[in-house]
Amino acid sequence: MEYLKARELFTVTNINEVKHFNSITFSYSKKELVDSLTKKENPMVFILGDPGSGKSYLLNYAKENLKELKIAKYFTYPFFDEKEFLEILFSLVGPNIKRDEFNIDYITTELKKEFGELEYVIFIDEAQHLDERTVELIRILSDQNIFQFILAMHKKEGEYVLNKPQFHTRNPKKIILNELNNDEVLRYIQETLLSQNLSNITSEFKKSHIKLIRKYTRKNFRALKKLLSTMFEIINLSQEKNLKKYSSVNNHTITMAAIDTGMLNVK
Repeated sequence: MEYLKARELFTVTNINEVKHFNSITFSYSKKELVDSLTKKENPMVFILGDPGSGKSYLLNYAKENLKELKIAKYFTYPFFDEKEFLEILFSLVGPNIKRDEFNIDYITTELKKEFGELEYVIFIDEAQHLDERTVELIRILSDQNIFQFILAMHKKEGEYVLNKPQFHTRNPKKIILNELNNDEVLRYIQETLLSQNLSNITSEFKKSHIKLIRKYTRKNFRALKKLLSTMFEIINLSQEKNLKKYSSVNNHTITMAAIDTGMLNVK
């Protein structure tokens, strides 16, 4: 039963609700975002990280915990082009705006009338899906200090965007989410298990196990939770069937969990 209880602690039911471990580096990233949103010194903020590094969690954290925030729009999946994005912004203003008028001066004037200067925030998750024209429009609007844009995107695509000439002189805020190191992964596992008084399981983890887990999960936090949940299920089943090889935390159960979750291809 202890291993079933451990499995539930690491089970992911909704990827947008994954609670990220407050490592030192992640806590610092969280503070950077909160400071950017409260001080309004950066009209454009990029949150960069690999899939599963906590970008969506960081946006949701700000949305849910900074009650004074004025959020104009929160985009979860930005599958739109430049014109569609403008239509969405126009819809926020109201029915009186001339939708056939795509002059940037007119657009910025009307938006400023409605939203003021950097009073409102627009969150865009998965921003690597934006096309270049839409990113350029966002840059122009941020230059006009109408909205503060918070864009979360994959690190590789984000670095590509920021290397474009138009961003060289603007120096937008960049928040990097780095992967957990070995000590942080071990501390995360220990703290999670000890929160439910599962000290017997906690003592089974060795440094060599952590190294192997990070290898299979590619240092991805979401994948880490998935592997641990699967591993504890394997151990529970193995104990029921008296399969001693897979009845505790060891390299065999870690590898089997990696195979079951598709993290390790044995073909």
